[in-house]
Amino acid sequence: MRSQLVFGALLLLYGLSFFLRGEDPRAQLGPQLMEGVFFQGGYGLQWVYDAGAEFERAHPEIQAHVWGNPRAWDQSRSRFLAGNPPDAFWCIHNINFWVNLQDGLVSDLDSLMNAPAYGQEDVKFKDTFLPGTLEQGQYQGKQYFLPITYAVEGIWYNKRMFDERGWVPASTWDEFLALCERIKTTSSIAPLTHQGKYPSYFGMIFRGLLYKLGGEELYLAIDNLEPGAWQRPEVVRAAGLSRELVEQGYVLEGSSSFSHTEGQMIWLQEKAAMIPCGTWLESEMKNALPPGFEMRLMPVPGFPDGKGGQKAVGADAGPAFWVPRQAAHPDWGMEYFRILLSRKMAANFLATIGSVMPIRGSTEGVPIPPAMQSALDAVQAAGNETFNLRFLSWYPELRIEYENALGAVLNGDLSPQGFADRIEAQAQRLRQDPDRVRMTRLPSKPLASR
Repeated sequence: MRSQLVFGALLLLYGLSFFLRGEDPRAQLGPQLMEGVFFQGGYGLQWVYDAGAEFERAHPEIQAHVWGNPRAWDQSRSRFLAGNPPDAFWCIHNINFWVNLQDGLVSDLDSLMNAPAYGQEDVKFKDTFLPGTLEQGQYQGKQYFLPITYAVEGIWYNKRMFDERGWVPASTWDEFLALCERIKTTSSIAPLTHQGKYPSYFGMIFRGLLYKLGGEELYLAIDNLEPGAWQRPEVVRAAGLSRELVEQGYVLEGSSSFSHTEGQMIWLQEKAAMIPCGTWLESEMKNALPPGFEMRLMPVPGFPDGKGGQKAVGADAGPAFWVPRQAAHPDWGMEYFRILLSRKMAANFLATIGSVMPIRGSTEGVPIPPAMQSALDAVQAAGNETFNLRFLSWYPELRIEYENALGAVLNGDLSPQGFADRIEAQAQRLRQDPDRVRMTRLPSKPLASR
């Protein structure tokens, strides 16, 4: 496989002359070429290159040209419009997966799902994924998108700080409030901070409260746009409990103005004891971690009378990878993903990045960072009862309204009931839109049997 230097040279030589005009650079690179384009973020791109090298070992007659940067979608958009997209694709900014699917840009992956897993020829590819991680990439019974990581969400705390001061992670919401009060009154440290410019981070606490109060039945109602779902008492209560954290002085003053990295740096500097985030936190902040800093994950605490398990934890393996329908070699794109999401490459991803792909057995024999291990332990302690809301990717307008309304609640500009009414109004606009493709979420198992 070409080195990163060669990748950069190719982009420099061909980028402006082909990408911006929507022309296909593969005409210059040769016919026996599989091209993959990827978003470059906190995970970097080395794992993409490593999978490309493995692809070429398995198929020496085909060159794997994989590249990426933070603006991969913006730089590739014209190629999609021109009908010459890459063979494998992933991006997360300025893109709506489901609109692309509705516009006919995405191939179904049924043939890939039933193919033998790479390195496990006696197992079907679809059977190598952790339970519940493929469904978010399905539409009308077909698989269109594949997950990249198994991200666990919750409240992260400073283990050394907790150990030294005798603070104990909470199991119930009442215990959590008592913990926050103790931190506030016995130290100069704020109990909690968050990445206020992006309310989706505090949303991990809100969504945890929502599930612990209303369980999967409420999540189903919200995702399926059932009338009145957002105005249920559990929604209003979860918004009120979120606001209460601010009113009681448990949130570091100024948190509403922090970016994600600013809020996380404040936490690393021990100005706050806890912060909401996902398991990408350690990887994202690895260059800023103080010596000896130990982070651990606490699931959002629950309620003895709640409908969701008290130990349930937020976990997500949302839609990510896809094969463009008009790709020159869609089968090669699927083969690249078959290799990239193999147990071998997932183990490599864990060893080099520190994050877990949703592939069974990929953590066996691989040293797991303590922070990630604490998240996996939380999933196990929950009996694999995990939760996530799918409207966040299905309906971008609703997600934006929800995040803005949550930010307004935290800032005291909107009441909990006003929060519920505002999002319900947006959900009603979606219900009444005749051009809106409606998504359906099915229960993990019959609710009546629970």
